[in-house]
Amino acid sequence: MQKKVIVALLMAALLAGGAFAEGFSMSAGAGLLGDFSGNNGVKNGGDYLGVRILTLGFYGFFDAKYAEADISFAYGRLSGVAEGSAGDFIKASALDSRVFQLGITLLGKYPFEVGDFTLFPLLGFNYNVVFSHTVAGVRDPEPGRWSQIGLLAGAGGDFDLTDNLYLRGEGMFHLRLPSKVWKDTAAVWGGSPTLGMGPRFKFGVGYRF
Repeated sequence: MQKKVIVALLMAALLAGGAFAEGFSMSAGAGLLGDFSGNNGVKNGGDYLGVRILTLGFYGFFDAKYAEADISFAYGRLSGVAEGSAGDFIKASALDSRVFQLGITLLGKYPFEVGDFTLFPLLGFNYNVVFSHTVAGVRDPEPGRWSQIGLLAGAGGDFDLTDNLYLRGEGMFHLRLPSKVWKDTAAVWGGSPTLGMGPRFKFGVGYRF
């Protein structure tokens, strides 16, 4: 399933690049990203079991004026949350863990210029592929269970340093669909998986061809 999603995202990125390659400005760049997400877990009545996720990393992007595609590598910390009767049989600290992940993001954008600035709304999705997950230094044999698809909406802006070089900043709301871990937990424990949500920020430098 993961391989199919990755292939589909990469094909969409290539098609987006080809669609805008002629007659449109193109650029590429790199930068840093940060992502915080709460409410990732399972809700069962007044009981809740889940994690808060904080990830930091770097990314490279390709921009074709009305579309942006990027690939990122990030380190994440998962902090456990156990409420209600869930706290009676598991300590939240038992869910604390670390992840390394590959992220693939596709965004649609509509730029408009204001002096030296170019502003644009953003809408798209991403797929975070977890390839390493450790709890207290012990490796999870199935880290892919923590991989998630996310929906993104927000805005960004470019500030021109020269005719070709620019600074880029983006802020988005990130809605994470439940990972396999929480779907499996709900199947055993009861209740329903919740949607993770929180802010995502990116800051980078780009170069127009």
